[in-house]
Amino acid sequence: MEISFIGWIHTVLGSFAILLAAAIIAIQRFISISNIAGKYYVVATLITASTALMLYKNGGFNLAHLLAIFTILAILLGVISEKYDILGLSRYIQAACYTGSVLFHLIPGIAEVNKRLPLSNPMNIAVDDPINLRYYLIFTIACTSTIIIQWFIIWRRQNNVF
Repeated sequence: MEISFIGWIHTVLGSFAILLAAAIIAIQRFISISNIAGKYYVVATLITASTALMLYKNGGFNLAHLLAIFTILAILLGVISEKYDILGLSRYIQAACYTGSVLFHLIPGIAEVNKRLPLSNPMNIAVDDPINLRYYLIFTIACTSTIIIQWFIIWRRQNNVF
């Protein structure tokens, strides 16, 4: 399967963003544009989502494009909530948006991986194949659990509970 130049930029930056987000969450617990790693994540994610909107195959606009739009909206809302206090919920919104954007990356990402790999004999698994659906469920549970843990940490910090 051929990948265009835009496709390569999208794939490389998307992979980088996912790995960076995982590292940031594991080490710092939260993605934030107040540090350099968070800024790299946000920029890489915005470029990845934007390039996704340029990639069309067989039928035009699809779920991956919709997830790219959700990713852009989540990042923008995350940045806004980090800059401005929104009803005292900004830290919660920030955590949900940035971590949610990782999920929006992973869903089309796993579908592409299962379609294109291994290179010697690609699996060509459809987006709605039961194998992919299981991965989507696993990643949704992992991201949702991460957001709940982040919210608990925020609540503990705000209420001085240790």
